[in-house]
Amino acid sequence: MQIIKKYQSNGKFVLHFFFLIVLLLGIFFRFTNLDHKVYWYDEAITSLRASGYTEQEVVEKFSPNSVVSVTELQRYQHPDGTRNLVDTAKSLIKEDPQHPPLYYSLANIWFRIVGSSPALARFLPALLSLIAFPCAYWLCQELFIETGVFTSTLPTYLMMGLIAVSPFHVLFAQESRQYSLWAVTTLLTTAALLRAIRLNSRASWGLYIFTLVISFYTFLLTGWVMIAHALYVMIICGFRNQKTIRSYFLASVLSIVVFLPYAWILIVNQSQANKGLSWASRYSLKNSELRDIWIQHLGRIFFDVNQAPWDFYVHRVLIVLTLYAFYRLCRQTPISVWLLIVLLTFASTLPLMIPDLISGGIRSTLARYMIPGLLAVQLAITYLLGKNLTSPSLKSWYEKFWRLFLVILVTGSILSCVVTSQATVWYNKGHNGENMAVAKIINQATHPLLISDASVGRLLSLSYSLNPTVKVLLQPRCATCPIQSADTFRIQMPVVEKLEQFSDVFLYRYNPSKDWLNELAKQQNYKFEPISIRFPQGLKERPVLWKVDSMKKAE
Repeated sequence: MQIIKKYQSNGKFVLHFFFLIVLLLGIFFRFTNLDHKVYWYDEAITSLRASGYTEQEVVEKFSPNSVVSVTELQRYQHPDGTRNLVDTAKSLIKEDPQHPPLYYSLANIWFRIVGSSPALARFLPALLSLIAFPCAYWLCQELFIETGVFTSTLPTYLMMGLIAVSPFHVLFAQESRQYSLWAVTTLLTTAALLRAIRLNSRASWGLYIFTLVISFYTFLLTGWVMIAHALYVMIICGFRNQKTIRSYFLASVLSIVVFLPYAWILIVNQSQANKGLSWASRYSLKNSELRDIWIQHLGRIFFDVNQAPWDFYVHRVLIVLTLYAFYRLCRQTPISVWLLIVLLTFASTLPLMIPDLISGGIRSTLARYMIPGLLAVQLAITYLLGKNLTSPSLKSWYEKFWRLFLVILVTGSILSCVVTSQATVWYNKGHNGENMAVAKIINQATHPLLISDASVGRLLSLSYSLNPTVKVLLQPRCATCPIQSADTFRIQMPVVEKLEQFSDVFLYRYNPSKDWLNELAKQQNYKFEPISIRFPQGLKERPVLWKVDSMKKAE
């Protein structure tokens, strides 16, 4: 008997040491090659907002058709000392009201104190993502330990480890946007809810109010998390615990009241918010394509090397594992445990998936919008692994099998993080995957001029890859501001003599429409020769860069 206890004790020590290594690797991956990946459209717009500028200011600045350097364009990515938190809030309210101000305000302070280069801008979300570890620990304590599902704390370390080396969480921890913070607030507010239900004290409900408010001020889709919480409280407490029901609804009302000022701003600027979200319903995919993307979302939590057929088969194995985990969860745990995980999973994903299936759209194709549901999936997997690693009644070979499976699962996640850390473009930054190739061609020229009527976000993103001395002639389009310009050909080509001052002249346009290309063909006095660009794997090749020569020079 003593030998068995000693073996179990040594086994637990090995597992705890294993998760310590996994946690350290997760921290390492979050801060590795922060400036390696392309600083894509959404990140550039985030820097614009956080620095206190608007797209409209950029459009008005460059519309006079003057030649300036890339450095002048980059000025709108960094606070200049005159822009403060009020300017950041004004930028969001005027052009992007669907994005609450908390992360952007933190970024404004961070930029002014620490810096705003791509590496430093991404350092902030990477730092914030570390808070997810203690939040995951706390949530597992409330969900699994306090309810008596587990007597060992091993599942809490399991959840921390799965989040630490998850390629999905690492990718968004390295993106200069609010999603790593939203993952933190989702874990935090759910743990605070369980604690408040358990203690039912003013202090515990006050903490829940605080966490829910900061989650709302981080991302609006917290509304689906709140609905999951409401359903959970009503079903679990029902008519048996009127005091808890009253406390919950009072806390919810107070949370809404605190968020009401920004909610009112959103209502007043609803048309502008709809304009910023119009892309979500502009395109449609086949149901089979949507299904494959949803499978990728789930699979990428644990494995993502962007290599066929590995991703395809591994993701489908992970689907089976997830279904089995939910089956075991619902069969073996009390309703107070499995119901919360199930509600978090479906309340945050079905509202995105169903509209795409019925009326079309691509809302559900963005994994970042499904963070609460994906975290819930990790909780279900945590339960399955924890149950098969800590139960004293399990046979030795069965426990060894699940230990081996855990090692394989974590090894796949670590391998994925190694692969993604070395890539310059990944699926979450595909919109600007061609930046490196385009910039390489332009930077090689002796005295180049870049002409473009691309959107502000595209140009700001590209500017990070261009040499600061490259000259640009811009007439940028505005994607979100009230003076939103049509997606038409807007270039006013300069006189031939002006172009002859440069060794090479290039024209850039991201994803040009047929109408734009037709207008390009009608231009007089100039010859436009498409330049072949090698796109990263998985991106559709298309014309984005042209070499410009005057017809006089061509003759």
